[in-house]
Amino acid sequence: LIRKERASMTALSGQIADSLVLMANSLRAGHSFLQSLEMVAREMEPPISREFRRALQEMSLGIPVEAALTTMGRRAGNEDLDLMVTAVLIQRQVGGNLAEILDTIAETIRERVRIQGEIKTLTAQGRISGVIISLLPIAIGAFIGVLNPSYLNVLLTHPIGRVMLAIGVLGQLAGVAAIQKIIKIDV
Repeated sequence: LIRKERASMTALSGQIADSLVLMANSLRAGHSFLQSLEMVAREMEPPISREFRRALQEMSLGIPVEAALTTMGRRAGNEDLDLMVTAVLIQRQVGGNLAEILDTIAETIRERVRIQGEIKTLTAQGRISGVIISLLPIAIGAFIGVLNPSYLNVLLTHPIGRVMLAIGVLGQLAGVAAIQKIIKIDV
């Protein structure tokens, strides 16, 4: 379930910029805001079409546009969609060219996705190092356990060996946490 949720969130993130461009083009063509939302719900693939369709259903049941959009942003849990919802809500209060605003947000989102891809590429070595450093002691322990079980048995049965093993595990966890902190860069 967690893997499916992550895949859905990744797909949603990849669709937001395209949906904003579709909405902007629809607005330029003379459609209303609700018609542009309908177009996204009809023309785009899930999961974004599902979110927009649900927001439209809420609006058709009498929920105000602002509340339905806010609920959609909260339900999706995506920063880019929240940015779009915030921009639309501000534009509805202040006014301005919504199509231009949506184009600007789409460009910002595309640039952000590009930068995240570059960061992922540049941190690949750190991620692989973390995996290797984590698995290496386990692999060496298994290798020694197969070749000379009595040698490894002392480590597991003697009190000093257990303390050394606990310190080693804590050091490994601290190393993995440090590597994760180093390679995680928010954009």
